[in-house]
Amino acid sequence: MRWILIFLFVYVNAAELKIISKFFNYDPNKQISIFKEDVNATKEKDNILCDELIVYFDKNKKAKKIVAKGNVRFVISLDKNSTYKGKSEILIYNLEKGDIILNKGKIVKIETNESVKGDKIVLNRINKSAKVIGDKKPVEIIIKVNE
Repeated sequence: MRWILIFLFVYVNAAELKIISKFFNYDPNKQISIFKEDVNATKEKDNILCDELIVYFDKNKKAKKIVAKGNVRFVISLDKNSTYKGKSEILIYNLEKGDIILNKGKIVKIETNESVKGDKIVLNRINKSAKVIGDKKPVEIIIKVNE
């Protein structure tokens, strides 16, 4: 069986988003692109690996939201001093607001090896804020302290 790789280049905030997958479908009526199987999305230092990725566009064909589903693994830089590595069931990135929402996720700040785990984690690229919510399980945070 011959596998086909699909490359799509989308411009997001003047940076290039490159998506590789085995399946691609664009629906102009819904203004979405769907990528499935071995999805690998990269933008600058950021990388998302997942089973399915959906890109939502506005009427000007500008990407406005990205949703990654199934076995989501990622490396995301909020700035040059804050890089996070982690995994989640679902990752939702609202490009307009800067919110990155992780459902049932765990992240580790690479620079400090501090970690956060919760049912819902919200990072914001614009104001660099973080919020963690525990629903069925309590929030787990590991912070390095100097003694």
